Amino acid sequence: MKLKKTLLFTIITVIILGGFGCLFFKALRPGAPGSSSAEANFAAFKEQKLRLPVRQEPVCLVAVGDIMLSRGVAGEIKKHGGDPGHPFAKMKSYLKSGDIVFGNLENPVTPGREIMLPERILRADPGVAEALREAGFTILSLANNHLPDFGTRGILDTFQYLEQAGLGYAGAGRTEREAYAATYTEAKGIKLAFLAFCDPVLAPEDRLAGADHPGVTGFDQEKVQAAVREAREKADIVVVSMHAGTEYEPAPELAQIRFAHMAVDAGADLVLGHHPHVLQRVEEYKGRFIFYSLGNFVFDQKWSRATREGLLARIFITRDGVEKIEFLPVFSNNQNQPQLLEGEDAERVLKALDLILEEAAVPAWDQENRVFKESKSYVFYARKPPPASRLHKERHYDLDRDGMSEFYSLQDGKLKVTDSSRLIWQSQDDWWVDDFFLGDSDNNGISELNLLVWKAGSFGPHRPFWVTEEDLSVKNHLFIFKLVEGVIKPVWQSSNLDRPNYEAGLADLDGDGTNELVVVEGDYDDPGVREAGIWRWNGWGFSKISYGESRDL
Repeated sequence: MKLKKTLLFTIITVIILGGFGCLFFKALRPGAPGSSSAEANFAAFKEQKLRLPVRQEPVCLVAVGDIMLSRGVAGEIKKHGGDPGHPFAKMKSYLKSGDIVFGNLENPVTPGREIMLPERILRADPGVAEALREAGFTILSLANNHLPDFGTRGILDTFQYLEQAGLGYAGAGRTEREAYAATYTEAKGIKLAFLAFCDPVLAPEDRLAGADHPGVTGFDQEKVQAAVREAREKADIVVVSMHAGTEYEPAPELAQIRFAHMAVDAGADLVLGHHPHVLQRVEEYKGRFIFYSLGNFVFDQKWSRATREGLLARIFITRDGVEKIEFLPVFSNNQNQPQLLEGEDAERVLKALDLILEEAAVPAWDQENRVFKESKSYVFYARKPPPASRLHKERHYDLDRDGMSEFYSLQDGKLKVTDSSRLIWQSQDDWWVDDFFLGDSDNNGISELNLLVWKAGSFGPHRPFWVTEEDLSVKNHLFIFKLVEGVIKPVWQSSNLDRPNYEAGLADLDGDGTNELVVVEGDYDDPGVREAGIWRWNGWGFSKISYGESRDL
């Protein structure tokens, strides 16, 4: 792995894409020539913004490796009060950061006897299905050699419990036709298809789905190609999971490579590999990406460092394919819980990927020392985003909790909120809304609409009496609104921010049940400045949290 350092910031819960070119700051900074009135300043600012290329918000797909909740993992669950969510406790916030979260479930979910080491027949209790959903998972691959371990009953039970928990799955079905059919999901206006296949060397004929019996999918070339092509016609992005390879081998074997290339040739945009239980390289093939093995995520294979290491990949996807990938190496602790690796350990693990990565700074909570700190993630750019752009973004969200979602649409700096029949609200003509995010900013248990706004003038119509002279330059603001009985009302509106915010989102970094506001702060005069900042609602506004600041919970 080769590392390039960059001043990049990735928010824990959501990536907000945006930014400004140098020309804005040179032209519109306070005191710049031509800044004679608020109207003229804003008109010039808006004109410059409208010249920028449009950028769509990507979907964040979080992908992890093998998940096994039987045997030793089940033993740890039992030790910790029978909580099936125990294995995911340290990674929950990272899993929930994805719009779609995918992994390979390496056991049936069905009632039965306790599974002991060193048995190779696996089974997990029904409660794990809900725990997987609570951890953030949305779709699972079942195309593996262990799904049929408890026979037809175990396979059918797995379908039932996953469906009851609201989880999608691919690579298995009640019939062959159902098993080879893609599972579709949509996020941010992009439709994704998920398919999964298991090498028949690992799952022999009697474990494959047939015309009249359940099972998993195989590597039959004609059936795989037909399934991928059908998905290609119906979806914007096709993701294929393959269960193949030799266990504990650090390099992919020829069968993996041939299958992955065949899937891409048939129309797959992304191939995710499972089964080797160790991390293997990532390949770019014909502009598409192949993860030959993501390694273990939750497993009880503690006998080697390699089998305890894996990867959480945050894959950002547009209709044009993969845009960038953020890699978070993980290590399974003695309680069979994956946790983040950092520093030299993380960089050593990432060498297996054989990619040129850039370092990214992320804020984090150090549970052991109970302080906030700056940590690192590692990013690969498949396509570099433009240095400046204007974001187009859409969301459906039930902000007023009336059971019906509103539609939030941001285009060319204007945000509109509508329901099925009417325009509820739109941002003012003399604002440029860079971005918006929905969530509980003031920690009152109710989500708000949060806006990153550029406008001329520090204050609104009600300027404080002690302010004698208004700043007419275009500056950045954070505005917070609520929706009550069909009306958008202000909650909090900042005056000119001392430092512009280019990205923002909400995350409960320290796990205390309340959100922190996580931002990327810049500088009005120096467009190259980017620094991570963490803020906390204090009852009347936001107070900044310093790195190294402890907090008693």
